[in-house]
Amino acid sequence: MDKMGISNRIRKDIAGNNIPFECVGCAISQGNLKLPGGIIYEGKSLILGADPEIPIPGFLVITSKRHIRSFSELTKEERDEIGDVLSLAEKAIKELGISSEITLVQEERSKHFHIWIFPAYDWMEEKFGVGIKYLRDISNYARNNFDQDTVDQVVEVAGMIRDYIKRMEF
Repeated sequence: MDKMGISNRIRKDIAGNNIPFECVGCAISQGNLKLPGGIIYEGKSLILGADPEIPIPGFLVITSKRHIRSFSELTKEERDEIGDVLSLAEKAIKELGISSEITLVQEERSKHFHIWIFPAYDWMEEKFGVGIKYLRDISNYARNNFDQDTVDQVVEVAGMIRDYIKRMEF
């Protein structure tokens, strides 16, 4: 860790590739960082995809195409699109049987506006408990304890959600 408490570790995606970008959100929106399973949804102002660093099937991230940090910086059009995509993503996760509950997270400390759509699994509750306070521990555990089967599941679930969203109308 440096003086600011920021990790100096080399970031890697779930395929083991280095993530050499200062701003992951900009790298995603510019197409420089490939998402596991590809882009699930691309709209006018956002991209929806599986998290590139944390291998949990159904863990999705909505990333703003514009480099902003806060929900308050979004235009009305962007907020409307995010609401539509959040609703569809949650319906997909639940109706496809991926998870019966999700947690939404948006933190302004990030360099680039994004929203986590975090599915709940039994193993998470069994190992860590229930609640937002465990998300970092769950994320670290998933990052440190995955195999190729998990990566394949992330890609498969991303495809299922993409197909679901394509069938729905905005």
